Amino acid sequence: MLKAEIRTRAEYGFRDKPVQGSHLEHVRVLEHIRGNKWKVEWIDPNPGLLHYAESGQLVCNWKDRRVFLDEEERRQRLKERNEEQGYSEKSPLTGALYDVFESLGEKDVSFYKGVVLCTPEAIERVHIRAKMKVGEHSPYAYTDRQGVIHLPFEDALAIAKSFCASEPGTVLNGVEATERKWGRETRTPGKEHIVSLLNEFQASAALIRQWTGHDPAIAQREQEIQMLERLVWDAIYALQKVGQDKEASRLRRALER
Repeated sequence: MLKAEIRTRAEYGFRDKPVQGSHLEHVRVLEHIRGNKWKVEWIDPNPGLLHYAESGQLVCNWKDRRVFLDEEERRQRLKERNEEQGYSEKSPLTGALYDVFESLGEKDVSFYKGVVLCTPEAIERVHIRAKMKVGEHSPYAYTDRQGVIHLPFEDALAIAKSFCASEPGTVLNGVEATERKWGRETRTPGKEHIVSLLNEFQASAALIRQWTGHDPAIAQREQEIQMLERLVWDAIYALQKVGQDKEASRLRRALER
């Protein structure tokens, strides 16, 4: 728990080490010592034992322990479900999900490490925009003690695909802007390391384009634009080499616009 949440004479669940699912000991906080250290009295086991505890070892209010333990169990079930569904943090698929959820524009809906975190009202708005049935979640979803809904990887994927199909422009605008920006940076001296980042991003972008039903003709047009941009950059470097900095700067400004 946070130091500011802890009260003297209140009773808490204690864990010597932060191991999820491990046994809770029943303690009462007697006084604040310094920093994150508290003097506590054990109620069960070893009633009457006096010792010290860190704020992080007091994991929940004792009266809320059943809800706390239930939430821990649900979190573990969701994590195991994500692993069964093939979730991997470092994959193009997960990268695509990060990009799609960022494009939603909903501050109360986020995707983090395979889990969608959202409020009921915000996820309802997203479902409506994505033309999905409102209120339908995986049986592995749960709501925590703060009222935040946790949705598993499979729900995240379903939302992303439906949203891309429903609002392709919303998602593609951000994808294409990032590709153009990083594409320019790869040709900037000293930023060659951006190439590997761009390659990873484009693998995720390809999935997003599939989900949006992106027109192959548009994809071809974008390839031609990228080729023309490369030719212009080559011309800029050639002008700089022969001392035509003014002309090089003019072309650079035009390209960056």
